Amino acid sequence: MTPDLFANLNNEKMKRSATILFLTFLSKLAFGQIDENLSNSNWQPGEEKTLYGNKILRHSGKNDIGGMTNVGYENLTQVKANLEKKADSEMWTPEKKKIYIGAYEKSAAGGMIYLYLTRLTIEAANTNMFTIIVRDSTDSIEIIRKELEYDIPNTPPIGSDYWSNYDLMPIRKEFSGRVYVYIIDRLGGENNKFKFELIN
Repeated sequence: MTPDLFANLNNEKMKRSATILFLTFLSKLAFGQIDENLSNSNWQPGEEKTLYGNKILRHSGKNDIGGMTNVGYENLTQVKANLEKKADSEMWTPEKKKIYIGAYEKSAAGGMIYLYLTRLTIEAANTNMFTIIVRDSTDSIEIIRKELEYDIPNTPPIGSDYWSNYDLMPIRKEFSGRVYVYIIDRLGGENNKFKFELIN
């Protein structure tokens, strides 16, 4: 591999990483309206729920006294519609709106996965203890994997012992049909792997 080619590959990786960071930052700012099912602990394996208008089947991983782990999903059309609302309410310039929508179209063509979790300790609820993995419709080919970054959880509200946190992951490639989402909790003990099926 020539030095120039290596430099170009590194530049592409840097651009991709910067775009994902940009999307994560923007989406966290826009993550104000949580679908009530996303923060509902009453979701057990074998149950299907509709979150953000999309069906999700929970295959494995329990919500129990130790906390909850739930995922939601929005397709690109929904993500762009939310962005349009935000742009209108904040009176963005056409140029700014075009840049942001273009970033989503390029790096979140398959939509956005949302993770919501609660745990009994601040350490266990830190997102750096979690990994999100997306597999294709055969549940065998990995599409994307993200080891989440350090993010201090939200303080338990009055009357609760649970720290809460959330994160998200853009799906770079468009898909139709279904994909499988795994959440791995490195501090989860026996209940450390959660499996969901998204139907698009």
